[in-house]
Amino acid sequence: MPIYDLGYRGWEGRLVPEAGRFWAITETGIRLAWQSRLLRRLLAMASFPILYTAVLFFIFEQASGYAKALGGTPASFAQSGRGGGPIGTLQEMLPPVIPRSWYESLAGLDRHPWWSLLFWIFFRYPQPLALVVVAGIIAPPLVAQDVRTRAFMLYFSRPMTRIEYILGKMTTVWGYLLMITAVPALGMYAMGVFMSPPDSGVLKDTWDIPLRILAASAVLVIPTTALALALSSLTSESRYAAFAWFVIWAVGWVTYAIYYGFLPNSEALPYWRLASLYHTLGEVQGYVIGLERDFATISAAAFELAVITLVSLVILFRRVSSPMRI
Repeated sequence: MPIYDLGYRGWEGRLVPEAGRFWAITETGIRLAWQSRLLRRLLAMASFPILYTAVLFFIFEQASGYAKALGGTPASFAQSGRGGGPIGTLQEMLPPVIPRSWYESLAGLDRHPWWSLLFWIFFRYPQPLALVVVAGIIAPPLVAQDVRTRAFMLYFSRPMTRIEYILGKMTTVWGYLLMITAVPALGMYAMGVFMSPPDSGVLKDTWDIPLRILAASAVLVIPTTALALALSSLTSESRYAAFAWFVIWAVGWVTYAIYYGFLPNSEALPYWRLASLYHTLGEVQGYVIGLERDFATISAAAFELAVITLVSLVILFRRVSSPMRI
């Protein structure tokens, strides 16, 4: 029977809603990235800092309960902190690079600023390093391979827009990055609630911290994903995109470290901090997590992250659209 005599036949496969068309790209990207044994090992290693932070939570809750049992006041708690005891041990375990202005809110028994600081330490120190390596494995080949094989013609021959294509690629990276940022941080919050005494009012004191965790994760994940995919779209060789990705982080950090080493008290130091993406992200996360109260001190860093995200998305969209203009 000729094909034109077959008539109309309905689609018998699974229908996907229009809003979820990008998920086909996301699902494929996640599955292909998971084949990397190095990536799986890095994800497992990224969970180790949870143990360190859990110890800090335990020490603080024990110190707080000990001081309250003795009838201590916030002032006496602060005065006896560095002299020894549980809180002295906690302060000795904290990283040395903490803005002095934050110590004013850490002088008493208030749970909220201390928990916020512990989560900031988690987002500031172990997780950015894991993020750089994980994103450096996942993101470079995502668009570069499509540029090399000109797979855009196949993607856009179907009912899929460029925005859906970009969203599918971005959610692939977001999925893995959230596994080392928001997911373990929310798990630590649940662990902190579990370790606190039932009558301590922990939920009343820290109800907004899960929301701040999600916001801090977005600050860390969105600009970095946009930048990594923009670099991937600029070349057909994923190794070049990966090299540029690691160079941006390394050069920025070294530039600020050299300037800080020679001129630690310079008035221009906050501006040189903008050269380092690592330090820029840390500043904005300090405000989002609730430690930095003055937005003016982080406005330049927030503006820089917004510009990086916008410029990266423009580059990514133009590079994805370029094959269709030929």
